[in-house]
Amino acid sequence: MNIRNKCVAVLGCLVMLYVQAAAQATPAHPLDSFSFVFISDAHLTFRDSSLHYFRKAVDSINRLKPDFVISGGDLVRDVNAASESLADSLYDLYLSEVKQFNMPIYHAIGNHELFGIAKQNKEDPSHPLYAKKMYEKKVGKRYYTFEHKGWRFFVLDNLKLLEAENRVVGHVDEEQMAWLKQELATVLPTAPIAVCGHIPFVTTRKLFELGALVATPDFSSIDNSLDFFRLFEGKNLKLIMQGHEHFHEVIYTLGRYIITNNSVSSSWWVKPPVHRGFMHFTLLGDQLEWRHIENK
Repeated sequence: MNIRNKCVAVLGCLVMLYVQAAAQATPAHPLDSFSFVFISDAHLTFRDSSLHYFRKAVDSINRLKPDFVISGGDLVRDVNAASESLADSLYDLYLSEVKQFNMPIYHAIGNHELFGIAKQNKEDPSHPLYAKKMYEKKVGKRYYTFEHKGWRFFVLDNLKLLEAENRVVGHVDEEQMAWLKQELATVLPTAPIAVCGHIPFVTTRKLFELGALVATPDFSSIDNSLDFFRLFEGKNLKLIMQGHEHFHEVIYTLGRYIITNNSVSSSWWVKPPVHRGFMHFTLLGDQLEWRHIENK
């Protein structure tokens, strides 16, 4: 082999080594820019203006053209004390309305989705649709994960039914905690993570309502938040989305956003009433920008 051919061969080897190194350094699913919308507390019903405002929000969101929508619970108002036929109709109303979105929608379960738990129209726990079972039949899984352009999303059920007290409090159950631990073990430390649950994981609302030294009650936040957040140690948790309080709040701490959304289509519950709205997120790599959009 002459010198020229040797040089060509060496150069070819170097190029091959460079390509292999570049391929190893490039993630299999490189992070790409995208946007999504977070709505919460639609509280759709047949008897007030929630349907009108929900449709306005759908139109606004379709014009934004996000990749998808996450709906953070309290889809309807409500099935807690409704008859089975009314509860079924409320679910059908919601599922019919979300078909108007031009993009996929992911749902989380809220406390208003638990069938037959209220004292005034209590169903027997043996009923095949009791509590969360109607949600599972009509909407789908209580908790799940999905991936989008390098981000890992976890949609959780953080509701615990206190049967004897006929009420719901915030709690991530042992089944989900074990599942989360197993799922997170498969997530690279650098991969950005977003979490959604209906009841806040952390919130300041009660501090503004009742005073800075008042502890948050068990129906306004999860009671095992310390254990929950420990699961994400060593992971790139960037965003927590929550609803329930009808209170718009943005906390930025430890490199992560904790965002509580007000209701997308209802103005009751919080006193004084707050504006309706939703969150629009734009993500680039593991960085995000957010914008709150009023639904007037």
